[in-house]
Amino acid sequence: MNHRALLVATIAAYLAGLVVVGWLVRRRQSTFRDYVTGGGRIPGWMLAISFLANYVSSNSFVGHASKSYEVGLGWLGVGAVMVACATIAWWVFAPRFARFAIRTGATTLPDFFDHLWGRRASRVVAAIVIAGTLLFVLAVLEGTSIVLAEGLAISKGLALAVAFGVAVVYAAFGGFWADVSTDVVQGVVLMAGAVALFAGVLFASGGTPAPGHVHPVPVAVVLAAGLGGGLKMLSDPKQVMVFYAFRDEASARRFRFLGPLLLLVVYASLLPVGYLARRIVALAPGAKIETLVPNLAMSGTVLPDWFAPIFLVALLAASMSSLDSALLIMASCAEKHFVAPALRREPSPRRTRVILALLAVVAALLDVDPPDGIIPRTTLAGALVGASLLPSVAAGLFELRVGPRAVLASISAGATGSIFGYLASKKLAIWGGGKLLESPWCQDVLVGLACATAALAAGAWLGSRRPRARG
Repeated sequence: MNHRALLVATIAAYLAGLVVVGWLVRRRQSTFRDYVTGGGRIPGWMLAISFLANYVSSNSFVGHASKSYEVGLGWLGVGAVMVACATIAWWVFAPRFARFAIRTGATTLPDFFDHLWGRRASRVVAAIVIAGTLLFVLAVLEGTSIVLAEGLAISKGLALAVAFGVAVVYAAFGGFWADVSTDVVQGVVLMAGAVALFAGVLFASGGTPAPGHVHPVPVAVVLAAGLGGGLKMLSDPKQVMVFYAFRDEASARRFRFLGPLLLLVVYASLLPVGYLARRIVALAPGAKIETLVPNLAMSGTVLPDWFAPIFLVALLAASMSSLDSALLIMASCAEKHFVAPALRREPSPRRTRVILALLAVVAALLDVDPPDGIIPRTTLAGALVGASLLPSVAAGLFELRVGPRAVLASISAGATGSIFGYLASKKLAIWGGGKLLESPWCQDVLVGLACATAALAAGAWLGSRRPRARG
């Protein structure tokens, strides 16, 4: 069997296995809650691994792993920020979200806002979740298509159709149970792939300092990239769905070490790869930085031939585990907070499956090559969802007295600030005078978080000063 045939056979077997898993668990989805959170019957250790698999996507393997080729080992700071956020998520947020879901029967992140601040807030949050998650899906699709096209020598369109088609099929069939069941396998595979990639590049480079000059980025850029992903672990609907699925609060606390530890292993392995690769490959002038790691793994000249199937399966594991949960999040939010209320019916697993397929088609049609790379698109998605919602989520979990108006103002300010910061960081004109905001601290996630926090604090203060109606 030649090299390409081995790759094709390995990927075909892996993708077929995902579809089979989705088909086998489809009968466990009798209600909407079963379909989107597993009905509280999924073991805690499986949810901890699913947390890792949901978070680590092709963006990590293709974008973050390559970035240190340009900027050096300072990019490890991105991983440090993400692991710190994961630790906070598991030790502080997870038990509270689990308790909330048990008490209220919540199944989506907008349910949290609905319960505390009303339907209007929940619908605004649902719209932001769908939009931000769609941006994330587009970034994952770009990374996945690059690797599949390079590895299998096929067109980007075909690579996209195969990978996305399989994710849609098994996610639609099996819902959250299929998501978590495949995440367990995919989490182990992607972690093994990350460690193997690091070991292979370290051995090939001799572990010696890389030649040439790197171009370190400002601390603000590192912080923004880390928070762009890290904040999503605190308020991202994919991770909240995992926390909702725990049987009880004690189960969430029992596995609070596992999630951050697994994430530390993966990012400690991936982030130095680009820097180490400077000694063994030279990126062609004008080449996209995202092609570095796929070419490194697939060429057979630097790493052994047997590594290519391992890397490709690890990349697919990272991509599929992120795509399926993202599609499920968008579909469940659309069904529960827009479609079902419009039809005046209870949320339905069947309609959710249809919506999931329709959203997948929309994402595939919208997929375009991002001019500024995968990482900025991922960071903007994290800013829209994480930065704009986190202050309100924290206020709700810690039972602070905040009114609906303050929450809506915070969400709006956070989303607006995120977009403003994104445009400013790209050095685009913000107003008619053409003035540019070039500060390294003017990053989407930092501006969005600052605006959302300030608006929430101001709204809460103004609300506390209003005279109360006399009875």
